[in-house]
Amino acid sequence: MCLELCATLAAAPVFVFDFYGTLVEDDVAVPPMWQELVRLGYRSSPALQAMFEPDGFDGIATPDLRCTPTHEEWNRANWRQLVRLSGVPADAVEAVLRQLLEGQARYRARAVPSALSLIDLLRCHARRIGLCSNWETPIEPHLAQAGLPKFDAISFSADVGARKPHLAIFKDICAKLGADPSDVVFVGDNWSSDVVGALRAGLSPVWIRGRHESRGLAHLVPEFRTLADFEACLARHLPRAARA
Repeated sequence: MCLELCATLAAAPVFVFDFYGTLVEDDVAVPPMWQELVRLGYRSSPALQAMFEPDGFDGIATPDLRCTPTHEEWNRANWRQLVRLSGVPADAVEAVLRQLLEGQARYRARAVPSALSLIDLLRCHARRIGLCSNWETPIEPHLAQAGLPKFDAISFSADVGARKPHLAIFKDICAKLGADPSDVVFVGDNWSSDVVGALRAGLSPVWIRGRHESRGLAHLVPEFRTLADFEACLARHLPRAARA
């Protein structure tokens, strides 16, 4: 990553982060629903579950937490259809669905290495910090669980009623931060939801690509293997000694 590009990123007044895969990783992982259905003796598969995952509806408007039906009810209806199509008898659908959802509720997140230090670095230099996530339930308990600090603004799909890469959720986080999209660096790990969505919404995306191969667009989308690598880039231009 060239020094000039790092300097440009460091000069941005606002940074928005994706949540899962960017700032946090699994602490307590839970098996996917299809796997639990198979364990219970039903016929399910990853391909079938993918049809009903909220991610299967990426880029569309959805009910929000205040709608009728609510986002939770919409989500539950999708999972109910997965259970039915996996061969669960009609009189057992609700009990099996309840069991699956209780299993999913055991999920716990932890902050990835450097998440806290990166946010601290940006705070030390008076940068505004937001969170923008495709997340299906109130997200605040998970932030506390992972030990993440307070954000200046939070947008998550179940609350906004739109999933990244839908323009609405990017507009929502920018409005909450009082920021023009051109002033916002958006940091995420998912190419289509985070990078493509942010770029099309006028934000400046940074891709935390992990094990993925480069897309060859680093001149438009700065890419780093880890969040720690991104932090190191910024730290060269935001020295800790120069606290705001």
